[in-house]
Amino acid sequence: MPFYFRHERVRPAQKELMDDMYAAMAGEGIFMANAPTGMGKTDAALSAALTRALEEKLTVFFLTPKISQHRIAMDVVNGIAKRHSLPIRAVDIVGRSHCCIDDSLRELDHESFMSSCEKKRKNRECMFHENARGSTRGGGQAKADAHFRVMLESYGSGKAHNELIPLAREHQACPYEWLMKLAGGADVIIADYHHMMVPFIRDIFLAKTRKKLEESIIIIDEAHNLASRVRGSLSRGVNTMTFRRMEKEMRFLGLDAGPIEDEFSTWGASLLADRRETTVSAGDFDGVIGRFGITLEEAVNRLEEAGVAFVEKTNRKSACLRLSRFFSWWGEGDAECVRILQGKNAFFHLSKKLLDPSSSTRMLNECASAVLMSGSLLPMEMHRDVLGLDKERTLMKSYQSPFDVGSIVNVISENLTTRYAKRDAENYAAIAMKLDAIIDATPGGTAIFFPSYTVMKGILPIVLSKNLIVQEPGMKPEEIRKMLRDFRHHGGVLVGVQGGSLSEGVDYCDGEIKTVVIVGVALEEMGLETRALIDHYDKKFGRGWDYGYLYPGTIKALQAAGRARRKEGDRAAVVYLDERFAWSKYGWILNANEEIVITDSPERKVAEFWKGENALRDEVRSEKA
Repeated sequence: MPFYFRHERVRPAQKELMDDMYAAMAGEGIFMANAPTGMGKTDAALSAALTRALEEKLTVFFLTPKISQHRIAMDVVNGIAKRHSLPIRAVDIVGRSHCCIDDSLRELDHESFMSSCEKKRKNRECMFHENARGSTRGGGQAKADAHFRVMLESYGSGKAHNELIPLAREHQACPYEWLMKLAGGADVIIADYHHMMVPFIRDIFLAKTRKKLEESIIIIDEAHNLASRVRGSLSRGVNTMTFRRMEKEMRFLGLDAGPIEDEFSTWGASLLADRRETTVSAGDFDGVIGRFGITLEEAVNRLEEAGVAFVEKTNRKSACLRLSRFFSWWGEGDAECVRILQGKNAFFHLSKKLLDPSSSTRMLNECASAVLMSGSLLPMEMHRDVLGLDKERTLMKSYQSPFDVGSIVNVISENLTTRYAKRDAENYAAIAMKLDAIIDATPGGTAIFFPSYTVMKGILPIVLSKNLIVQEPGMKPEEIRKMLRDFRHHGGVLVGVQGGSLSEGVDYCDGEIKTVVIVGVALEEMGLETRALIDHYDKKFGRGWDYGYLYPGTIKALQAAGRARRKEGDRAAVVYLDERFAWSKYGWILNANEEIVITDSPERKVAEFWKGENALRDEVRSEKA
């Protein structure tokens, strides 16, 4: 089958992947591909999908968990268009807040931004929206159409969303509205998970772009993340500080909120007693609001009005708006959610957590075809079940790594662990000593990924090695990018957490990482949410412990381990600093075809591995001479 492909040569493993994807699309199936790093999954998926879509007049949706990954997909589409002279268009969709050029709104949080933006658009107070969308007054539509045509002249087959922003500023036109117009005629739409996986966003998005699920091929990149990301997108929480800030906002506006913070704290203390956390029902919270003589629905409306007024007067984010959104969502979906109250030192946190993502993700059964791909889409049956995919329609395949098996060594350290019962000063000191020895044994960059920030903070202060480039909780994207630039340009030791932005979705393509160290197993704390998830999947599949706890935590190690090998020719040492990886229930992530060593001296094996690499290089140099 001749495919639209951007490179001259298709690698054999990549050709197999592309053929399989196209066959599934032609058969209107759902294809799950566990394809190791280095196979060129993005190129294969987009080439197969575009070939099929142009035959059948379908739209390709390429969905990623992070905006930073959009550019890769756009480069693939542009390369295909250029090589084959195809008149296709791709669009990079992001949320309004990510491309807004109204400086008065850019610093607001999500709830405040959306409410303020919606009001300005509704009242026709946003000139950027008017210049992009147009109106029937004063030739506004003609002006907007003219701005759009000028932008199209330089658009080509596709641009990243941030490339449109300077031109949008020049024309004083809303970039988001331009993106929506472009999407209406696009062959490929690159977007984030939530654009298609959050039901109310999906409905609006499809209506605006005039696209239909049954006429779409949907590609899910990094699909091992899909279930957890959907659960996170549809979970919400508020705390004591939210109520305190709400009271201050109401006083600022000359309104009486009443002692809502006190009522919330009194309610929380009475329910928790001496416990750290407890589950609650939707009705348990009604009494807190009822004491003020209003219903929850009335509270939602009043808070919405107050929040919008506060943002207008201060241009600051609003706790009133956050509470309004939380209350409006609080009573829905009992069967698929767990509501949890937590407290410590008179500070309380109330949350509603989604347990079952399939209520949103099973829409994949409605599309013309779909591809879910990842380098760690294991176990595949778990992902299929949890996402609610049609078993009759879903095909699953795992691919062998394209790398030479001799290009990697997996080393498991004996007598070390981050199990909760072993988290003491003596064990942390032993782990820190091993980290220093492994760093010394590595001739180049080292990456260390901890199971949590708590464990990281316990061990890192006693690590003696220098040039540590450390990820901190809550870092902004630009701070992460600076870390990566520093590491790539100056080397050193990159330190992050499993499941974090440094250990997933980042390509270290220039051999920056020589040795990856996985410190511990990133299992979730066994709290009420985790227990509820285990119970839910036990009732639904009879696999609660595996689906809700064991597999999700272990997969994070698999993803982190793959950071060191991104292309042919890369060599890597991967060290697992936890004896549990030698156990079958964790060790399933290891490739049996690769070298696996269990030792109490992992640094020695790392040194031997890289000494052999240096000897091999010397041999090659002498042959060339």
